[in-house]
Amino acid sequence: MKIDIHTHIDSTDPDALKRFVEVCEKSETTACACSAGPRCDHEFPENDATLKAANQYSGILIPFAFVNLWDTIDAGVVDNFAEQGFKGLKCITPYYPYDHDLYMPVYEKAEKLKLPVLFHTGAFRQCKKDIIDRRPLLKNMNPLNLDRIARSFPELKIIMAHLGTTFFRKEAAELIKLHPNIYADLAGSGSWMAIRPDELASWLGSCVAEVDASFSGFKKLLLGSDAYFTAPGIMLDAQKHYEILLKRIGVPSGIIDSIMGKTAADWLL
Repeated sequence: MKIDIHTHIDSTDPDALKRFVEVCEKSETTACACSAGPRCDHEFPENDATLKAANQYSGILIPFAFVNLWDTIDAGVVDNFAEQGFKGLKCITPYYPYDHDLYMPVYEKAEKLKLPVLFHTGAFRQCKKDIIDRRPLLKNMNPLNLDRIARSFPELKIIMAHLGTTFFRKEAAELIKLHPNIYADLAGSGSWMAIRPDELASWLGSCVAEVDASFSGFKKLLLGSDAYFTAPGIMLDAQKHYEILLKRIGVPSGIIDSIMGKTAADWLL
């Protein structure tokens, strides 16, 4: 069984949900599903829709709750999410940088409740909300903002979605090698050929060993597709790309198995 740590509910249409679940079943994949909140280029359902879908397809969908990191927030929402049955949190488009003082109690709660947190890092397309909010999203979602969080809450499982994208990939790779509790996915919403095998091997390899036979940096990767309920084929594309990329680099099969699901299973199942 594989675990895709990064998929999105973008529709409440029962047929779309059924098609997405069918792809999960055929590919033997459990999908962590979440909303992307109100500030993206199209509307996403709210957390209650995520939970409803996951309850309908228990064992196939794992619900992650979108956390609205805006100009005010009550960390008590994390307790509510855990009580409702959410198994992780998703953070994106924050008002302040991820490591702002205002948000630290949120992460403290997540650590206590053993809820992993998936952070969008890097590129974010312009959308109509930008001229209303006027926030510096790339700066706010720079992977370096996770450094303080990782140091403050060492038991919190932190996942960098997109490995920083083209803006911050080297910084993101250095972070997952530096901090034991930071992980990353390679999700790219279909842009799978953007990372070459030699690049990823260089980023995640040891900076001092001539030959890094341990592949320790690769132990911090997780399968993540950024697939949508209305576009489940992205999930299959991602799995194919992961497998080809990792085999071309020569990553051992045991580490590939961990990337494709075993690591996340220890947190979520």
